[in-house]
Amino acid sequence: MQTGEPEVLYLVARELVSRGLSVIPTGGGLSDKAKQPHFQALKLTGHHSTNAKGECKATWRAMQERLPSGDELHAWYLEHRAGGIGVVTGQLSGYVVVDVDVAGLPLLEHLGWRPHVHSPSGGCHLYLKHPGWYVPSNASQTKHDLPSGFDVRGDGGYIMFPPTRTRKGSYRRTDERRPLTIQDIPETLTWQGETYPLRAALGLSGPPEPEPEVAATRFARFISQEDERCPIWLILERAAEHAPTSRNKGAFFFGLWANANGYPLDEALHYVGEYLSLVAGVKPSPFPPEEAATAIRSGYRLPKKDPWQRREGPGSA
Repeated sequence: MQTGEPEVLYLVARELVSRGLSVIPTGGGLSDKAKQPHFQALKLTGHHSTNAKGECKATWRAMQERLPSGDELHAWYLEHRAGGIGVVTGQLSGYVVVDVDVAGLPLLEHLGWRPHVHSPSGGCHLYLKHPGWYVPSNASQTKHDLPSGFDVRGDGGYIMFPPTRTRKGSYRRTDERRPLTIQDIPETLTWQGETYPLRAALGLSGPPEPEPEVAATRFARFISQEDERCPIWLILERAAEHAPTSRNKGAFFFGLWANANGYPLDEALHYVGEYLSLVAGVKPSPFPPEEAATAIRSGYRLPKKDPWQRREGPGSA
């Protein structure tokens, strides 16, 4: 670590937070973990949880829901000497970041987009105002729909920020200050003989809409005359149907529909475990409870939908 580096990072982190951007401490420097959260700094400031094996694991979940305090920034950078800054992307900070690596630079030039940050690996980052709906990070469920070299950091993600340094070099800001807009991103793009639904693949085409008629029909099959709210198990079951496409999307829909049907957020969060059990085994990669909870919260941030209605049919009283 270079002399004075933590002090510089501390001042930059304070400035970012003063502008409403959430940050987390990262490793930085020459370590192989330079781009990972600084787990020790997080643990020592109370950001940890215990897993099923009883192991204490660092977490940065809180920074997806609130800005870090001045005391936390001081501890991370001046006491525990964190070597890098990660900007938390998503609705709290107000930005989505399009992450372009070297393979995507020719297309970037073709689109006429000017980057906001150059990365040490030769790629770049472009900041876009968060649209107000849940935007998945890494576009994992739509990777096949993205041109080579393009990725996205949205809700539940973070992106490295200058002057963080890795063994390849430092992240550097450009003189571009105007954020991208959704209108800058074409809905479809033909590039090197392939056509891509670029805006949708980046999660920026609009909030996913539920199918109210289908939902209402299923509601009619299971709800009794005396029920005032749709049964939570039915909402969970319906949301879990989206898991093969995206477990985050299913959790988002669970939050959207639970809110519509009169379940407070705190009550909905009690069912994270039930949702995870329904989607277990759908995909081999881990899906931690905090990631599901973040997606559920995103569903509550959208305007409240109409509750599902009981539909009269044959045999109803």
